[in-house]
Amino acid sequence: MKKIYSIILLLFVTTASFSQASDLYFSMYAEGSSNNKFLEIYNGTGADVDLTGYSLSTCSNGCNVAGEFDYPDNYTFPAGTTLSDGDVFVLANPSADATILAVADDTFSYLSNGDDAMALTLVNATASTYTIIDLIGDLQGDPGSGWDVAGETNGTQNHTLTRKTSVCGPNPNELGSFGTNATDSEWIVTASNSGWTDLGAYTGCSTSPALTITAPADGYVFSSGTTSTTLSFTTQNFTVATAGNGDGHIHWTLNSGSMTMKYDLTDETITVADGGTYTVYAELVDDSHNPLSPAVNQTITFSVENPCDLTLGTEAATCDASTSGVDTYTATIDFTGGGTASYTINVNDGTVAGDDPSAMASGTISITGVTEGTNLQVDILGGTGSSCDYSLTIDSPACLGSVVCSNPGDLIITEVMQNPSAVYDENGEWFEVYNTTASDINMSGWTVTDETNTTTEMFIISALTVPANGYVVFGNNADQTTNGGVTINYEYPSNFSLGNSTDGIIIECSSAIIDQVVWDNGSTFPDPSGYSMELATNAYDATSNDLGSNWGIASTTYGDGDYGTPGTTNSYSLSTINFNNVTFEVYPNPVTNGTLNITSSIANDMNVQIFDLLGKQVINTTISNNIVNVSTLEKGVYVLKVTQNEASITQKLVIK
Repeated sequence: MKKIYSIILLLFVTTASFSQASDLYFSMYAEGSSNNKFLEIYNGTGADVDLTGYSLSTCSNGCNVAGEFDYPDNYTFPAGTTLSDGDVFVLANPSADATILAVADDTFSYLSNGDDAMALTLVNATASTYTIIDLIGDLQGDPGSGWDVAGETNGTQNHTLTRKTSVCGPNPNELGSFGTNATDSEWIVTASNSGWTDLGAYTGCSTSPALTITAPADGYVFSSGTTSTTLSFTTQNFTVATAGNGDGHIHWTLNSGSMTMKYDLTDETITVADGGTYTVYAELVDDSHNPLSPAVNQTITFSVENPCDLTLGTEAATCDASTSGVDTYTATIDFTGGGTASYTINVNDGTVAGDDPSAMASGTISITGVTEGTNLQVDILGGTGSSCDYSLTIDSPACLGSVVCSNPGDLIITEVMQNPSAVYDENGEWFEVYNTTASDINMSGWTVTDETNTTTEMFIISALTVPANGYVVFGNNADQTTNGGVTINYEYPSNFSLGNSTDGIIIECSSAIIDQVVWDNGSTFPDPSGYSMELATNAYDATSNDLGSNWGIASTTYGDGDYGTPGTTNSYSLSTINFNNVTFEVYPNPVTNGTLNITSSIANDMNVQIFDLLGKQVINTTISNNIVNVSTLEKGVYVLKVTQNEASITQKLVIK
């Protein structure tokens, strides 16, 4: 059955004279910017209360059915939670400001957006059967932006509500606590994000005088150009009037200036200017101008921000180079209105250069050496004399270049050091490749993939040339002292690892596998003592490279480092996958409409993998209709891998 309101109202009437609350009630409510939302629940009953008998029931954007909660028992208190007499329980959004979370007792994501009814209920409430203890809002339909409180339009939205200290109990009636003006309301309404310093401490059912400066909020910053503001007061248990007609009046000062005597609660107007900081002190005094004892006073400070003279203009991003690898670009930002204040420019990548807005009236800010694929974040913050606070993002351009490919077998893998026993991670691993031709081979834009039985890692080769009939060694943090003095010619990223057990290395250029080697020995490769696997020098051609019998264990621990001395007979099973002549076409590149098309010379399904430049896989799908949806990817540069049967391609992919 529905709650009978008269029971709780009777308790309110009979217990108020004893200066203790009839039950728990909401003492603060905030609907601030972003997720700065909280509820405070006060226990002034004179005894400790087990909160597990209570719950929070809510409606979202008004109740879907009038008189019924959308979410009864939406929040229940942790088992064993006891609220001491005179204490409060603070429930905050988990993403609220750190100041709020520092005093919060628990977090709850579904606090009000201003138009959500919030009720303190007895536990085991259902949609239609419940007992309301205290209520913010009503159980009707969507009120719009919020409910009016104390005469403040949409007071439950973008405001902080603080229960008057004279309140002695909950109010379960719909809109019953809100009132129509500042006098008859049970709440004091202040600006958004105000009252945080008072959160966590409240005393109710008090007959002591109280004074609150409700506007401006303490710490509030007005925008540049503000010339005046309203100063508002409210009192509790104290009537402000001329001598003999009330309890006394208010003395207040601005910036420690002359004292003003105030005999009513009408608003005052304060004249302000850009860059100014203002402190208001107010206190309650008796008819003889003597401060009350104990003193009742409040101090607030607010300010007006300086103007922002700096105006930003055209933004641009230009590639420093256009290759198949990861390039850099230069970003520029035109500006006017500089030279009147100091500015700090922070970026997430690259180096700030060009014209300085702190010293020049107009010009162009440059950020050089930004990594392709990294969207540039630029923050420009004004210093003394400026309120400028710009934050902008410049998208990375697509620096696409041509890739020069060789024939399969022109370059072959000749030696592999995979996870030496002295290191136990990717450090110390390396592999060697050999150019079998009489001409230099440009590997810029080629990809190297590490295939394991569980993961795929890859990287794009930037500028690299393998000399005719020469060697290049790829590695990461290979220690030349412990690894046989091997010199690393090309450092690959730390997220690339040759792994353990079942593994392999694949070198690709556009639509062709140039060479790959795959091992499967079921244990640490190739030898627990840390020897490398080596191809015999008389097998340095594409055909012989396919034969596992031509691979062996290097004769020197951690690799011989002399590029080509054959080892002993290989006792492990090694194979290479033959390249199948399958051609792929990928378009458009860059992708601008969220759809990538991939066609193949054969009709089988294709597996499509897309990796970001850190090697993290962001898409893995199998397609049969030649279409890949990439609309979920952010703008930037990625690595695309397409596999069909035993053929694959790997190339740069740009999303714009």
